[in-house]
Amino acid sequence: GALHSMLGAMDKRVSEECAAGAFTYLRDHFPHSYSVDMSHQILNLNINLMLVRTGLGFHQSTGCTGMAPCVVDYYKEACRALENSETASLLGKIQKDWKKLVQMKIYYFAAVAHLHMGKQAEEQQKFGERVIYFQSALDKLNEAIKLAKGQPETVQEALRFTMDVIGGKYNSAKKDNDFIYHEAVPALDTLQSVKGAPLVKALPVNPTDPAVTGPDIFAKLVPMAAHEASSLYRREKAKLLRDVMAKIEAKNEVLDQFMDSMQLDPETVDNLDMYSHIPPVLMEKCAALSVRPDTVKNLVQSMQVLSGVFTDVEASLKEIRDLLEEDEAQERKLQELLGKVLPPQGSSPPPPPSSPALAEVSKECSKYMEVHEKASFTNTELHKAMNLHIGNLRLLSGPLEQVRAALPSPTLTEDDKQVLQNLKRILAKVQEMRDQRTSLEQQLREMIQKDDITTSLVTTDRSEMKKLFEEQLKKYDQIKVYLEQNLAAQENVLKALTDANVKYAAVRKVLAEVEHKWNTTIQTLVASYEAYEDLMKKSQEGKDFYTDLEGKAAKLLEKARAACQAAEANRQQILEKEMKKQPPPRPTAPKPALQKKPPELEAGGLDAGDVPLPLGSLALSDLPEELRSLPPDVLASHLARLPPPTLAALNPA
Repeated sequence: GALHSMLGAMDKRVSEECAAGAFTYLRDHFPHSYSVDMSHQILNLNINLMLVRTGLGFHQSTGCTGMAPCVVDYYKEACRALENSETASLLGKIQKDWKKLVQMKIYYFAAVAHLHMGKQAEEQQKFGERVIYFQSALDKLNEAIKLAKGQPETVQEALRFTMDVIGGKYNSAKKDNDFIYHEAVPALDTLQSVKGAPLVKALPVNPTDPAVTGPDIFAKLVPMAAHEASSLYRREKAKLLRDVMAKIEAKNEVLDQFMDSMQLDPETVDNLDMYSHIPPVLMEKCAALSVRPDTVKNLVQSMQVLSGVFTDVEASLKEIRDLLEEDEAQERKLQELLGKVLPPQGSSPPPPPSSPALAEVSKECSKYMEVHEKASFTNTELHKAMNLHIGNLRLLSGPLEQVRAALPSPTLTEDDKQVLQNLKRILAKVQEMRDQRTSLEQQLREMIQKDDITTSLVTTDRSEMKKLFEEQLKKYDQIKVYLEQNLAAQENVLKALTDANVKYAAVRKVLAEVEHKWNTTIQTLVASYEAYEDLMKKSQEGKDFYTDLEGKAAKLLEKARAACQAAEANRQQILEKEMKKQPPPRPTAPKPALQKKPPELEAGGLDAGDVPLPLGSLALSDLPEELRSLPPDVLASHLARLPPPTLAALNPA
């Protein structure tokens, strides 16, 4: 077998059939595993790998498009053999690499098979089917590319070339169907499955043929007739084993396909035990927080300090802004008093600051306000993140009972539990049927291996050989009956499993939803733990930033107060100068007696409305608008320099 596999590799893949025949002979005639590399699974692996290579050679030499599905089947059989524990123990570390490579080739040739099916649909003008076949080919090729990481450049180049072909076909087919044919694209599982005809098979090998092995070196030990009869008997045993194995493999294939379609894993169909304890990853986080009991407290205190500094900065900047606005209002009043026309208050642009110092303060304040507003958004987001994680951190720091109570768990009725138990029971029956089938097969192989009738053949007449064979083969009838019963029971078991799965659908949905919530909750709690250090770091950075900004804002506030005081003093000086520019007051007449008219009236020179009034008799409402807002001391000084008002001046009407 090894020799022909090497010859086939050098001879463009036309000699692997002989290698497959040699390995098949070993499997059928030596069912007992003399060593690991002679085990049934290893020989099956070798046979299918040789048939794959033969199929590829046949495809290259004839251009037959039906070989791709056949190659996929051979590779799947090889993959099953690789998953066997005996195979894994023999191959060691390379078992995973071989399995990954075989899986990659399964996807690749499945893509090629669907490519040919798409072409066939195109020839039959089934344009909707063409799109789904090309799409499936593209999906499978993408899976092959994922598994091909680390493969040689020749493999990568072949995958890229195939991607160009399939991608082009898919894009063209989809575009044509979208804009021209408008055929409905069916689901892939509604179409006929892609199956290939076994166009290659193992060539039978007879090691007793002199053309293969040369002269029999033990011819003198046992009569040649006995050798020939023994060979014929082995052939009968091999035929019996092939017939039985054909039935077993057919049933196994149906069972594997059925279980794959059901997607029922006996190990995970009932995961209720998962909800009875806290998962290790969460226990690890709880343990880490238990030795740091002040975790939540430190985080809250850090955020409180940050909030305090933030508030202080905001208050300082607000006070600076209020001082500037007050100064602007006072400056506007002064300018209006002096007779300058200014835009309405609040309009743009405002009057220039009253001093260079205030202009600098205003500029610095605007810069700090801008920085503060930007940092305020970051601070808000940090508080949101803290509020998001603080509850989870408190939960993880608390008793484990509370942590467990916070995790979701399924609530099943008694009927749901009964459905689940029934499904588990039938799945156990399926596994029991598998195990019994494997055990009976192994017993049959061992019986055939130990069955040696050479002594009887030597003493039996040639004419009685056939009768002897029939009598000897009857010893296998009992185990064949057991196997037939096992195979016949499969149909009933699968029917019961189908019914149980229908009832399990609702329970399955509930368990799937709860499992999703469980995983999401675990991930959220773990994420909160991992976010703690980041929150503390960002909180410290925020405190450092605002502490620095607070110092700058405090200095700017002192500077603003001083500048505003200086500006107010300057305005007082300006106002006093303006007061001095007013004309001196006119002399007032003595206060007339109550019984007499004023001399001016008697002389007829003045009207009653022109009589000067004493200043003390004036109310604040009698003064002009621009004088009412002046400070009392400034107002008194100003009025002292003015001539006494007359009644007519105060009341022109």
